[in-house]
Amino acid sequence: MSSQSGWSTSSLLSEPLNEETDDFILADNERLKERVDELEKVVSLQRNEIMLLQASTADVLRRLQTLENGPPTTSTLPRSNGRMSSSRSTYAIPAGPLRPPTSPMSRSLYSSSNGGDAQELTPRRSSTSQRGQDFVNVSIGRSARGSPLRKWVSNHNVKENGSPIVSPSVASTPAVTTLNRIISRTSSTLSLQSVSSTHNRTTSFRKNSRPPIFLASSHTLQLTLANRSLSIPVPTDRETIDLTAEQEPPDIKASLKRVYSYRGKDVRANVKYLPTGEVVFFTGNIIVLHNLEENTQRFYHEHTCDVKCIAVHPNRVLMASGQASCHSNEKVLKTEHVRPVDSPDELVKQLENEHTEAHVRIWDSIKLQTVIIIGGFETGFEKGICQLSFSTTDVGAILACVDESTKHILSLWNWDKKKKLAETKAANDLVFECHWHPNYKNQLVVYGRGHLSFFHYDPTNGILVKSAAIFEGRDKPKTVLSMCFTSTGHVATGDSNGTISLWDPKSCRTIKQAHGVHPGGVYALMMATKIDRLLSGGKDKVLSEWQPQDLVRTRRFELAEERGTPRIIIADAPKLLIGTSTNTLLIGTLEQGFTSIIEGDAGDVTSLCTTSDCLITASSDGNVRSWDTSKGTVNWSRNFLEGVECMDVDSNNINLLMGCNGGSWQIVKVSTQEVVEEHRDSTQPVTCVRFSPNGNLFFVATKQLCGLIYHLHPASCQQLSRITNFSSPIISADWDSDSQFIRANSSANHLYLWNKKGEVVEPKDVQDINWETCSCRISFEAAMVAHSSNGGLTCVTKSSDGKLLAAGIDNGTVRVYTCPVLSQTAGCVELSGHSNGVNNVASAPTLFSNTLFSSGSIENSILQWNIE
Repeated sequence: MSSQSGWSTSSLLSEPLNEETDDFILADNERLKERVDELEKVVSLQRNEIMLLQASTADVLRRLQTLENGPPTTSTLPRSNGRMSSSRSTYAIPAGPLRPPTSPMSRSLYSSSNGGDAQELTPRRSSTSQRGQDFVNVSIGRSARGSPLRKWVSNHNVKENGSPIVSPSVASTPAVTTLNRIISRTSSTLSLQSVSSTHNRTTSFRKNSRPPIFLASSHTLQLTLANRSLSIPVPTDRETIDLTAEQEPPDIKASLKRVYSYRGKDVRANVKYLPTGEVVFFTGNIIVLHNLEENTQRFYHEHTCDVKCIAVHPNRVLMASGQASCHSNEKVLKTEHVRPVDSPDELVKQLENEHTEAHVRIWDSIKLQTVIIIGGFETGFEKGICQLSFSTTDVGAILACVDESTKHILSLWNWDKKKKLAETKAANDLVFECHWHPNYKNQLVVYGRGHLSFFHYDPTNGILVKSAAIFEGRDKPKTVLSMCFTSTGHVATGDSNGTISLWDPKSCRTIKQAHGVHPGGVYALMMATKIDRLLSGGKDKVLSEWQPQDLVRTRRFELAEERGTPRIIIADAPKLLIGTSTNTLLIGTLEQGFTSIIEGDAGDVTSLCTTSDCLITASSDGNVRSWDTSKGTVNWSRNFLEGVECMDVDSNNINLLMGCNGGSWQIVKVSTQEVVEEHRDSTQPVTCVRFSPNGNLFFVATKQLCGLIYHLHPASCQQLSRITNFSSPIISADWDSDSQFIRANSSANHLYLWNKKGEVVEPKDVQDINWETCSCRISFEAAMVAHSSNGGLTCVTKSSDGKLLAAGIDNGTVRVYTCPVLSQTAGCVELSGHSNGVNNVASAPTLFSNTLFSSGSIENSILQWNIE
C-alpha cells in the first residue's frame, strides 16, 4: 500500500483484534466461516445436478434450433397434471430433427477438443415414452450456482392451448437471442466442470437415497435419516400408506403481515426515510416500509437471498437494493402453482427475476414493482453487493456498486440501460460505505477498514482514478467507521480512535480534527441541514451535536445501555432516526429523548412461543419480550441476565418456563414477570422445556444428557423422575393430550418415548394416542418432511386443530403442509423471507387459522404470516 494512504498492510495483518474492533468485522467473519462450510457441502453434492443441467441444456438448444429452422413436427404440448411436486417434474419434448452439427452454438458447446465433429448430448428417456412423446424427469430445484433452467424444465410453464411456446415468427426476436445468450453462458460454465458421476440424474440435492417403508404388520414407519435407521409408530387406523402417492398442498393463501425485527448489528446504511412518511429498512430477504404515523408496514420481497444494502434515488421514489448470492439449489424452491408462460419475453423476465446470483434491483417504492435488475445471467457480480449509491449531481443517472469479493470491486452503471461504465478495485479490506459527493460532479468517497479514498470518474475514457486520503501525524486510525458531507462540501469522517475529521475533497487532506470525542470509535455521522449541525454517535452510546465549521460540541445525549451503540443517524425525518448495534430502531429528539420503533437484541433469537393474545420471544442475551400482535408493539420486556435457550408457556397462559444457557430453569408469571421458581440442575445449557397440557407437569432436558420431570405445586416444584438413558442432547419434546406420555428427539435424530414417571415405553403402547403438540421432527406427523429434506428440517409445529403442519427448513423457507405428511413428494405452500436457516416456528393457539410466526437464526428476523 502506498505510504500516502496512512496505513500499513503488514501492521493491519499482524495486530490482533481488540475490544475496540468493529462488531461488524466479527460478525462478517462468522458469516464467512458458515458460508465456507456451506460451500463445502454443496460442492460435494453438486455433480448429479450438473449432469442434469447439461442434459436439459442440450434439449433446450435443440428445440430452439428446431424452431428457428422451421415449424415443429408436433402441434401439441403435454398437459399439465395440475400441480407441481416439490421433488421433480416431467417435461415433454416434441419429436423433431436433431440440431445440425454445423450450428455455431452447437460447435461452441459440443465440439471436441481436437476440432472434430460435434457430438450431441442426449438426455435419458423414461419409460413413459409409449404415450407418444419422449419424457425427461428432472428436478425443479435450482443448481448450486442459481441455474436459470428451472423454468425450462417444468410443464407448468407451458400454455395449455395446443400451440408451441415459440412460433417461427418470433424465433429470431431479441427475447430468443437473450435466451440463447443465457443458455450459452450457463452451458459454458457447466462445460468447465469435471463430471464423472453416473448416478440417476433425477437425484435432487436433498434426496435421501434410501426410500421409507411402511410396515403394516407392526404399524411402523421405517426410514433412514443422516445414515441412522429409525422406526416410528403409526396409528393403527392407518391400515395402508402409499408413501409415493400424490399429497396435495393445503388449500390456503399465505402472506406476510408484520416484521418485528431490524438488521442493524452487522450492516451499514441500512435505514432510509421517504417523503411518504415511511422508514425503509431490511431484514432477511425482505425490505420493510414502515409508516410512522399509522404503524403499518408494506413489503418488497422480490429478493432471493440476504439484502445487504439499500439506496434512495434523488427523486425519492425509486430505490435500489443489493443482495448476496445463494449457494443452495433449494433456496427459492417454488412448490405452488406457476402461471403458464405466454411468450419468450415473459420467460426471459421470469428467468431474470428469479435467479439466485448476487444482483441489484431497482424498484418503485410506491407500487413495490421491480423496474430494472442489474447483475443477471449476462452481467453477474462475483460476490454479494455490500454498498449502493445513486449519483446526485446528474439526477441519479449513475449507480455505484461495491461487491464483497476479495478485490472489493467498485463498479459504475448507467442503470437505466443496464450498461457498466467503469470498474476498479476499491480497497484491500472491508468497504463500509460509498457515497457520491453532492457538490462535486463525478466524485465518490469510499471508506472502510484500513482505507479512505476519493475516486474521480472520467466519463470520456470510462476510468476511475483513485486518490488515497493522507492522515498527517502519528495518530493514524485502523478503521474509518463513518462519513458524511457538510453543508460547505467538506467530508466529515469518524474513526476507530474516536476522532472526527474534516477533509478537503480536492487535496484529500484534513483541515480540522476533534480528537477523542467518542472513546471506542465514532460509529455514526450525519449532517442535519435544517439546523446546520453535525451529529455523531459513538461506542460510548453518546449522541453529540457539533458546529460543522470548527467542530465545537454544543449538546450531548446518552442512550440507555440496553439500546446499544448508534450505527446510523437519519436527520431528514421529522425526528431523528437512529439504528443501533442491538438491532433496535429509535425515533426522537435530543431534547425529549427516544422511543423504539423496532425492539431488537444483540444476541440471537433463540425461542418464541405464543399465548392466546400475544407473542413471546427470547434471546441468547437474556431479553424476553411480550408482543401485542395486533399493534406490533411491546407489552413488556425484561432481561433475565442469563441467556435463554428455550421456553414454553402453559395451556392457561399463566406461567412461562425458561431454560437458560447456564444450566438453570425458571418459571415466570406472564402477567407480572415475577420469577416464582428457579432451579439449577446442570452446569450445561438447558436444551428443551415443555409443559404438560394440564399444566401440572413439565419436562426439562439439559446438554449434560439428563432429563427431568417435575410436578408443579402452588407453592413449590417436586422432582418426580430423572432420565439418563440417552446418548445425545434432547432438543424437542411433546406431551400427549392426557399428560401421560412424552416423546422426544435428540440432536442425533433419536426418537425416545417415556411415560410421566420417566419409564421407557414401547412404540406400540403410544401409537394410538393423540399428541397435544408437534415439535418433534422425528414423528408420525413430520417424519416424511425430515426424510425428503434429508436433515434440512430444523423445526416444526402444528395447528391447534391438527390440520396444518408448519416446517422450518435450513434454506430459510417455511413450508406449510397438510398434517400429517404421508408422502415423500407432498405438496406444500412455501414462505420465503428468512435469509438462511429457520430456528423457530410457532402458531397462536386460538389464531392459527390466520397467524403463524417464524424466526431466523442468522439475521434475527421475526416474521408474522397471515394464513387464509
